[in-house]
Amino acid sequence: MLLNFTVRSHAQAVTANPGEHTILAAGNSLINETVGKEADAQRGTAILQSTMAAEFTTMKGWEKKYNSYLKTANGYASALKAATHIYDDGLRILITLDKLRRAVNNNPQGIAATVSMNNLYIETTTEMVSVFTLLKDAVAKGGESNMLTGAERSKTLWELEDRLSSFSHKLRQLYLSIRHYRMADVWNRATAGMIERDRRDVALQSLSHWKRYAKEVSLYSK
Repeated sequence: MLLNFTVRSHAQAVTANPGEHTILAAGNSLINETVGKEADAQRGTAILQSTMAAEFTTMKGWEKKYNSYLKTANGYASALKAATHIYDDGLRILITLDKLRRAVNNNPQGIAATVSMNNLYIETTTEMVSVFTLLKDAVAKGGESNMLTGAERSKTLWELEDRLSSFSHKLRQLYLSIRHYRMADVWNRATAGMIERDRRDVALQSLSHWKRYAKEVSLYSK
């Protein structure tokens, strides 16, 4: 009886699940089809990546040749001319800085007096910041991996020349201001129109300025 019951139960299990087997078979077929599509997609991606890598290698070779060309040909004359002006402005700035040091030593009052007489400290600082900002941007855009074209290189050099020229001009004005102004000039300017001055006082003040200028010319022209 036990054997008969076992055989009957197995037969019932086999005959009772044909739909389930059909569903499992269809599911396995769908899974296999999906896996096959994914494998094909991965092979296609690998082929595409290999193609892109080969093209990237070719582009890097072109980039290297183009960089070599830019360094030797295109824009060379313009860049050289701009660099010459930059060198000239750089020398002028160095000479003016030395004169500025001498002016501070010879006329300590000029530092404080210049603040009240004009805005040259702010203007000079602004030009200096512009120069170093441009230099920072130029350095950030350079390098082998992020090259500047010939046009960009020439444009950067000319912009730098303009900024250096303006900085040199402001620095020279500051130097002239520091070497000449005294606290007496600040007082005369502050009291202009408030204190009565006759012609004699005006003449004496003008003579004092003239003598001071003559002394400065002889002192700083050496």
